[in-house]
Amino acid sequence: MIRTFFKYILFFISVALLFFSCRGGKTSSGADDTSVVATSSWTAAYAQAAGAENIVILAPFDMEHPSEYELRPGDIPKLMDAEVIVYAGYEVMTERLKKGLDLPQDKLLLVDTDYSYEAIEKSVMNIAVKLGTEEVARKNLSGIRRAFDEGRDTVNGKQMSGRPVIVHRFQASVAKELGLVPVVLFGPAAPEASEIALASGTQASLIIDNLHNPVGLPFREVLPDTRYVQLLNFPGLKGTKTLTDVLRYNVSQIVQD
Repeated sequence: MIRTFFKYILFFISVALLFFSCRGGKTSSGADDTSVVATSSWTAAYAQAAGAENIVILAPFDMEHPSEYELRPGDIPKLMDAEVIVYAGYEVMTERLKKGLDLPQDKLLLVDTDYSYEAIEKSVMNIAVKLGTEEVARKNLSGIRRAFDEGRDTVNGKQMSGRPVIVHRFQASVAKELGLVPVVLFGPAAPEASEIALASGTQASLIIDNLHNPVGLPFREVLPDTRYVQLLNFPGLKGTKTLTDVLRYNVSQIVQD
């Protein structure tokens, strides 16, 4: 009788230990393990800079237009189980995130995706406060600030600082951060005749377009000798993964001969 009693006790202890070990385990494949869900590679890069380690990205990493990604049935459990959902507000899925899935509003964290250092710092720290990773975020932000400084030095070294440029609106902030001077802004729609006419009267040294929705080629018709480049916003293309990767890639395109 006593032996049987102890056998039952040991059995229940073993089951309990197994139960708690299964609940506490972390893997990269299950929705139960998700701490941060990011709508795209760009919002994911912000979360990574903030110190998040377990990030699930909804839009495919190599998608050319990530903001157009639409939610799939398999995404729903990931969203439901997430601690934080990082989004930018312009994604096709935004309304469903805010109203269609009955998600707790305190899960949703809106960030300003922009390549000005001020915007990056604010958004990254907002995520970090939510995750409790402020120390890691500050360290990563120091690296991002260095990448901006290096980029400005590189542009200046090519004697391009202060030069006028024609730039897609989605790339205007990084152009300014690197020391260039936007004199004509265009996009995201195709340039209007008035914008092209204005550009023709400038001494622009560069036409900077946005790789994810390039519309700036008409400017080459009136400025055939002006170099044309396409810059990134979303990490994933051209071998990029992080915000600093994107910055360095964009600098390389601006200064190439």
